[in-house]
Amino acid sequence: MPVMTIPAAGWLMETLAAFLQAPRGTDPLRALVLHLATSLRCDRVALGLRRRSRSDIEVLAVSDLVRPADAGELVRDLHAAMMEAAASACTLTHPSRRALPLHPGLAHVQLGRVLGACAVCSVPLALDGRVIGALTLQRDLGAPFRTEEILRLEQAAQFLAPMLRLHLAGRRRLALDALPDGPAWLRPLRPHLAIGALALLSALALLPVEREVVAPAQVRGLHERQLVAPRDGFIAVVHARPGVRVAEGQPLLDLDAEAVRQAQRAAEASLSQAETAVSEALARHDQAQLVVQMARVDEARARLEQAREDQERSRVLAPMDGLVVDGDLSRSVGAPVRRGEVLMTVAPAEGFRLVLWVDERDVGRVRVGSSGMLRVAARPGQALALTVTRVTPVAVTREGRNGFEVEAALSGAAPGLRPGFEGVARIGAGRQLLLQALLGRLPDSLRIGWWTLLG
Repeated sequence: MPVMTIPAAGWLMETLAAFLQAPRGTDPLRALVLHLATSLRCDRVALGLRRRSRSDIEVLAVSDLVRPADAGELVRDLHAAMMEAAASACTLTHPSRRALPLHPGLAHVQLGRVLGACAVCSVPLALDGRVIGALTLQRDLGAPFRTEEILRLEQAAQFLAPMLRLHLAGRRRLALDALPDGPAWLRPLRPHLAIGALALLSALALLPVEREVVAPAQVRGLHERQLVAPRDGFIAVVHARPGVRVAEGQPLLDLDAEAVRQAQRAAEASLSQAETAVSEALARHDQAQLVVQMARVDEARARLEQAREDQERSRVLAPMDGLVVDGDLSRSVGAPVRRGEVLMTVAPAEGFRLVLWVDERDVGRVRVGSSGMLRVAARPGQALALTVTRVTPVAVTREGRNGFEVEAALSGAAPGLRPGFEGVARIGAGRQLLLQALLGRLPDSLRIGWWTLLG
């Protein structure tokens, strides 16, 4: 028995009429897929559309499902088949037909197994060279889709595509019109309310608010002491690491003293030999030799004194009570150091200064004496008052941006604060309009851009 007995033109008109003349209160998309399923004797017909130009295809109607959203796995298989047809922009069938240019993908093969074994056909819906949806049909494998049926479906797709686009646009307009209009007594007041809202927004935009400059901040010691190597040598013992509190005179680091002891023994031997030579010159009454040996005695004593001083300087002591903030040498035992090389940095545990990095676009708003607040990452719940004490005139680059360092002092006690803490500071910079605060740096960027382009 032939599947289609209706002439092509008549079937096409009936298909369009099924969509356009759907009964009031019913879904035209469902009426369309039901008509296609009946006229083509299909077990299932599904329709998917793109709600927006670049969105994914969404399965909107299935002939044997009242609510497609309730059948998750089946809808996912239908969606995958529609996406394959949309990607290929041509009709795909399973089992594949030699007359078609492309073979079906895995999604069509998987969909063909849903009803046990069935034939699948997907026809893309194209408009203005862009696929806006797809039709997917399934029926028994014993009655595969014939060439004339596929041609009729493709012809119907050409007529249905613009109608479906208009249908989606109409549904969006109906959704907007369905929004509540509010009570009847409010409708005459709408123009006045709009004017009042505009006036209120204008007043708020002209409202003066406090201007603040936000800058990253770091806590440093009020004054820091850098400890340098007193002589050339090797690190022997490390007594303190960064973060440790130290007292004045506490050992921090020892240098290897073996070379110094050898130099001291050599100086003592030279001194003994020179003194013996002096005694022999005195015994011989040799005035010239006496002068020479006395000079050697002085030289030996100087070398011995230098060796003893180097021996005493082999230990580096804390210059004050404070906190070691830099110089972790615990993994550098045995490493060589040269005289004058910085080894550690010690800062007082009490008394701090703040170093803020202010963007060059905001530094002009910061003045000496400006007040602000600081919150450090280690204690975000504690707000500390600060006062700007100095704006350095030298630019500092950070993360590819240009800025300036601003020094500030804490205005009160800061329990638990330590050098090295980092946080964010907000500095008061006068008053500005709320509109300027909302626009931020946009006006300045536009001015610079205008000047760059047009001068």
